Amino acid sequence: MRWRRAIVAVGLGLLTLSGWVSTGCGGGGGGGGGPTTPPPPPPSTGFSFAPDSSAGANSIYLRSGGASGSVFVLDVDVQSMTDVYGVGFVLNYPSDLLSYSKNSESEGAFLSEGGGVDTDLQVDQRTAGEVFVGITRLGEVPGATGSGNLLSLEFTRKTTGSGPMEMTDHDALDSLGIAQVDVNWIGGTITVR
Repeated sequence: MRWRRAIVAVGLGLLTLSGWVSTGCGGGGGGGGGPTTPPPPPPSTGFSFAPDSSAGANSIYLRSGGASGSVFVLDVDVQSMTDVYGVGFVLNYPSDLLSYSKNSESEGAFLSEGGGVDTDLQVDQRTAGEVFVGITRLGEVPGATGSGNLLSLEFTRKTTGSGPMEMTDHDALDSLGIAQVDVNWIGGTITVR
């Protein structure tokens, strides 16, 4: 009989000790009943583009054309220019943050005047971080005048960070094939979150 009391006493002692451990030390599964804080939200994702300066008259500039999921659209626009027949440049972008989506280019309405003038758009990426772009009117027609979208390019997110996007080795030609020397070429900074 004594051994039964000893076992019951040891069992009760273990239960008491077990209860003390689970309430005093947090235990494994109950959680203490107090208020809980929700987990932090996942980091926001997206893109933002900040131009290097405002586009005034006689400018060709980069701007955000929007984003969807992991895809960023970069627009190349013209502001208040006269007699633009063709434009060529190399677009430099941060290849550690973005990859160029090959064959994603789309022509804007500026040079074609909404489809009324024949044009040709050529885009080629030879190395990561550089996209070669050329767009021109075709035939014996005057150059375009005014403002509007030249073209759009798509990029896909690789990782987060910020980096420059700029146009180098650039020319804007008039209808006589003469380079317009007073063009402002405006790039910017892409931020990938």
